[in-house]
Amino acid sequence: MEAGDLPQEILIDIFSRLPPKSVGKCRCLAKLWRKLLSTPQFIKSHLTRKTHQKNLILITPSHSVHSISNIKDDAISRKLELPGDWTEVVGSCDGLIFLVNEDYEKFLVNPITLQQITVPNSPLALNRRESFSMHGFGYDCSSDDYKVVTLSYYDTDNEYEPDCVDTFVDVYSVKRGVWKRVDSSPFDHAVPELSPGAFVNGAIHWLASSREPGYPSVIAAFNLADEVFVEIPAPGGVDVHNFVFNKLVVLGGCLCMIDTRGNGPTDVWIMKEYGSVDSWTKFSIHGEYEWDIVKPLCLIGDEEVVLVTEGETLVVYNRTEGTLRDMVVDGGLAVVRDGGTFVESLVSPAFIVA
Repeated sequence: MEAGDLPQEILIDIFSRLPPKSVGKCRCLAKLWRKLLSTPQFIKSHLTRKTHQKNLILITPSHSVHSISNIKDDAISRKLELPGDWTEVVGSCDGLIFLVNEDYEKFLVNPITLQQITVPNSPLALNRRESFSMHGFGYDCSSDDYKVVTLSYYDTDNEYEPDCVDTFVDVYSVKRGVWKRVDSSPFDHAVPELSPGAFVNGAIHWLASSREPGYPSVIAAFNLADEVFVEIPAPGGVDVHNFVFNKLVVLGGCLCMIDTRGNGPTDVWIMKEYGSVDSWTKFSIHGEYEWDIVKPLCLIGDEEVVLVTEGETLVVYNRTEGTLRDMVVDGGLAVVRDGGTFVESLVSPAFIVA
């Protein structure tokens, strides 16, 4: 029996077990395979089957983009052929990465296939000279759509809307290619540092302040299905009036809060079970290092964490030994402007739009 005689379901089952690059090669071998391996059914099956091994995506001091597929000491990076000067990794979802360049242009990129699309500016966007904005990116399973969310608010010193304290929420549907404005956030997002949202469990998360008396800190979660904000419980024991100064990231697929403000150990909280206040666990980063910790990027096994420092270097913290060491990439000290993680996939932003 030839491969072309096999039922389509069996072919999909076989090919969905291959790495994305191998699938790409198979697409070149036969027209039948090219057609089959490009269908939404196969791409979703392949994404579901993947082990979701994390890869690093890094922006270097020269503003180029590199990826690391085998995260370890003395790792080897691959420079991605993405023209432009890149400045920020906003986030990733299902193998798509949301990148911003120095001209504030926004792109969705698949670092494996190098397919990309431009995310247009919202027609409702505030004037950048008079406002502040933050972005987030994730997947809405209820509508089978990837969405970009932008939070924006006026600078209180602006002359155009000096009394406007609203945080506007604009949502971009990648499938439909349109922006819309939804209800303003009920929280105060005028935070000390503009940070990208952390996508976990169908929602994009930011640190914010409540508008209640005392302005307590909150974890604000924007649900992509309902397109409304809800509050997620913070770890017990944190200073409710000050954790807005912390940072939110995704670590090991979980929501993670990091406190880098003190002179002592850096506290890292991980929400093991989404939405459960009792599931927050903490570990502290001890040990002396030249630079302060900015944020964790990923886990290496059960014991080690890759971190970005203020000196734009990557370090590895061993939680068992309590030690910090420089991460070596391409034979030298890893130096980065920003970074994130992604999974290898065949999901194409161009395909979605089509």
